[in-house]
Amino acid sequence: MSRLPLEGMRVVEMGQIVAGPTAGLILADMGADVIKVEPPGAGGPSRPGNQRNGSFFFLNRNKRSIILDLASPEGKEIAMKLIREADILIENMAPGTMDRLGLGYAKLHEELPRLVYCSIKGYLTGPYQSRPLMDEPGQMAAGLAYMTGPVGQPLRAGASVVDIGAATYAVIGVLSALLERQTTGKGQHITGGLFETALFYVGQHMSAAQMTGVAPMPMSADRGSRRTAIYDLFTCGDGKQVFIGIVSDGQWKRICPALALDDLLQRDDLKYNAGRLEHRPMLMERIAQAAVKMESTALVDLLVEADVCVAPLHTPLSVLDDRHVQAEGRTLALQIDKVSGRLPSLPYESDAYKFEVRRSAPALAGAHTSEVLHELGYSDEAIKALAGKAVVDGPDLAAK
Repeated sequence: MSRLPLEGMRVVEMGQIVAGPTAGLILADMGADVIKVEPPGAGGPSRPGNQRNGSFFFLNRNKRSIILDLASPEGKEIAMKLIREADILIENMAPGTMDRLGLGYAKLHEELPRLVYCSIKGYLTGPYQSRPLMDEPGQMAAGLAYMTGPVGQPLRAGASVVDIGAATYAVIGVLSALLERQTTGKGQHITGGLFETALFYVGQHMSAAQMTGVAPMPMSADRGSRRTAIYDLFTCGDGKQVFIGIVSDGQWKRICPALALDDLLQRDDLKYNAGRLEHRPMLMERIAQAAVKMESTALVDLLVEADVCVAPLHTPLSVLDDRHVQAEGRTLALQIDKVSGRLPSLPYESDAYKFEVRRSAPALAGAHTSEVLHELGYSDEAIKALAGKAVVDGPDLAAK
């Protein structure tokens, strides 16, 4: 296998919580040397965006951590030395923060025209561009929560889909900027927007609403306008649930004999989805009766063999036992604090390289402060002096 595509690239990540660290994770997994700049007190209760929780250990593998006080003149000087050696800078600070620190794009671009500067903000350019935003209110504001929850009960998705999506789309922009830089020699300012990401997710519903002139009902609503008669969870004999989706007439013809529902197969009024929609309550009851007689794994295997769309309902813990998840390459072995665990790799494959964990997420904030400062040319004495002023910190430093 060849080397990873971004080996040799240097990234400075000034990221917190989910969005910024996700962008850094993607670039790190693709081979870049990502240096994560953390604030004084990182890992403690006063810095919730840098606490060592489960999310942190997922989003910060393959990175090095340095604690740096960006508000101090010495800290800013160190930051500039890092950035001068970097190809990419990632930040998801509150609007205006980087400018106040003297690290905004306009200023850096004057000195470092090749730098690709990646920001992830609540809103892109427009009336709201100065407003802060987070994942859940972003889902509310764009209509995503409305489409997710039951009628009258907007509900956020069960993952940080807006943060992660905004970071992913921003990285697409970053990679495009790196490609363009090969021709122009110049970097770009790429900004990902949380609100715009949620809005993009709702685009299909916005399109349908404008076609019909009617606001759509939430996707969870069981209504006469549902498009597929059977697209639901069913409870099995072991108490576990299985999702079955009959998305074609061919699948209907195959599920009936598989579940011993041959009498339904003979009915002309059930041949097509429109007819099955009219008889949905009866079909739901018949399939539920068949499902409850079987163990969940047996039902899944039976319907997979029948070429019917089916999937077990997992939790984030039970999915680790799924044989596909356990297959080689589907997860990466790494350290999750004091636990040896497995977490997902980036969700794509290449026939030229494989992803790996070069280092687990830094369990201690500033774990690589001395290492990185030495690379920048600082002596032990200089590092000790900086630590004494609380400009830098780390587990091997005596900063007070």
